[in-house]
Amino acid sequence: MSLFDLSPGSFLAKPVTGKSGITMLESGTRLTEHYIERLKKLGITSVFVQDSEDMQDKREVATTAAASNRWELIKRKDREALKNDEQSRLQACNKLVELAQSDHQLEIMAVPFQDSKYRKIVRDILQEIAGQRPLTEELCVLYQTDHFLFQHSLRVGMLSSVLGMAKQYDSARLYELMVGGLLFDIGMTLIPQELLRKKEPLRTDERALIRRHTTEGYRILTAIREVPAASAKCALMHHERYRGEGYPHRLTADKIPEIAQIVGLSDLYNALMSPRHHRDAFPPSDAIEYLFAAGNYDFDISLIWLFLRNIFVFPVSSVIQLSNGQIGIVSAADIKLNHRPVVRIIREADGTTVKQPYELDLMHHSNITITGALPDLPEG
Repeated sequence: MSLFDLSPGSFLAKPVTGKSGITMLESGTRLTEHYIERLKKLGITSVFVQDSEDMQDKREVATTAAASNRWELIKRKDREALKNDEQSRLQACNKLVELAQSDHQLEIMAVPFQDSKYRKIVRDILQEIAGQRPLTEELCVLYQTDHFLFQHSLRVGMLSSVLGMAKQYDSARLYELMVGGLLFDIGMTLIPQELLRKKEPLRTDERALIRRHTTEGYRILTAIREVPAASAKCALMHHERYRGEGYPHRLTADKIPEIAQIVGLSDLYNALMSPRHHRDAFPPSDAIEYLFAAGNYDFDISLIWLFLRNIFVFPVSSVIQLSNGQIGIVSAADIKLNHRPVVRIIREADGTTVKQPYELDLMHHSNITITGALPDLPEG
């Protein structure tokens, strides 16, 4: 059907993919007015839809019933065995401590967070977490379950801490936020690994099982005395959304705790910017535009602006490639719009090396975007 003939409430029968092949919306997604407008802006004119909402509900029930025995949550006794792996627990602790000492982590943070005060606060909190055995046992389970999942959780914890500092949280509140950011996805450790690593589109029953990671994660964390109640709610509510279109309880923004919204936003940003088992990372410009489009739909727009003002998508000295084929080095970035930095061009689109590098301010060239970061300077 043409997007111009669609009304909110229809369900996608097939995934919607962008020009780069990345899935923008999964099959089975309920189309809202926001989604329809977003697809139009992306240049998509038509999509495959299912017959009706009633028909979709019937199919979901039938599919879930038919496959109810195919996937089951991992037994809790298996998680207990993972907790008791002392070598893995120590490795997870070391990764946690290294995180606070990483210069790369400071590079992504806009000033004034690149200073000793921020480093000390975060290091002290991470070391306090590392000293709580029940917490490190859960990190150990994450570490052994899936390295993508573990690294993602560490990154979300750090990204969340930046927003907490920007909001001037005290140390107690920052501790709750970072515990929530590190363990928000703990419910994923109950999902079968074959399902977590599945590259094909998920069926209705599979998607329903994965969504249980929010309630299962909350159950796990509320059973641990050392986990603050506010941190446990991050596991439960990090997929709730501003207008009530999230899960598991379809809460609206006024009912979602702020730290759960912060963790949810950090989760989404890092998920977009990172490769997954089933897809490549989004181009940075696409990820940023996605966040802007999510303002006051998925997250409070003021929270998104605060996040993007305090995270350098491309730190100074990053080697990047532009959409016009040029290669350059980030020489400066404006905190207000740091995903469009000043770039010193070192190679032209035709491959020739620039003898006298010159600067291009992307703030004044809206038709040029950054397609990705390069690991190092190109030869020559």
